[in-house]
Amino acid sequence: MNKQQLARIFAHPPELVTQRLILRKLQVSDYADMYEYSRLEEVTRYLLWDPHPDEHYTLRYLDSLQVQYRNGMCYDWGVVWRENGKLIGTCGFTSFDLPNNRAEVGYVINPAYRGRGVAPEALMAVLDFAFNELKIHRVEAKYINGNDASRRVMEKCAMTFEGILRGYLYVKREYRDVGICSILADEFKSKFGNTRFYSRRHPQKNSGLLNIFNKERFFT
Repeated sequence: MNKQQLARIFAHPPELVTQRLILRKLQVSDYADMYEYSRLEEVTRYLLWDPHPDEHYTLRYLDSLQVQYRNGMCYDWGVVWRENGKLIGTCGFTSFDLPNNRAEVGYVINPAYRGRGVAPEALMAVLDFAFNELKIHRVEAKYINGNDASRRVMEKCAMTFEGILRGYLYVKREYRDVGICSILADEFKSKFGNTRFYSRRHPQKNSGLLNIFNKERFFT
């Protein structure tokens, strides 16, 4: 995988369909749904960005992402609840280290949809895509220390806690410790074999999705 290949893929990011979710390109028309959760202090408490001040800010942000998509430089999917078509968060890659065949992932979910296993379901699809389509060797995820819920998501997805990076980030006027978890390609394949965590089929044609989604260990 090189930079040009990666850009071609994410200039037109594939739609990933899971049992309850659609992971698709973010759209400007998502601004109201995104603002619903991005305005909340409880959502941004452990993130690098501040709450969105108004819907116009969110709209401008999504508009700016369209340029990044066209250049193949936005690696995030919008997480859509299939039942009602509502955008309820994002999940995707925050960065790639191509010389070392490594990627970092991240996710944000609307609090109204938390407690339903949404984040693990979305993250498993992204990990599947990373290892089986992008052929990434290592995927890691970081969380600001204290965000235990985020660490639980990572561990539900078979990521291994590696430790705490002390004073790793200066965020919102203070130095914060950061936890890191990771999973390697051979670990993912050893644990899950040929199981796939998403389909590219259109949701309406997707009545026979994977049995893995019924396993409570991931989505509770």
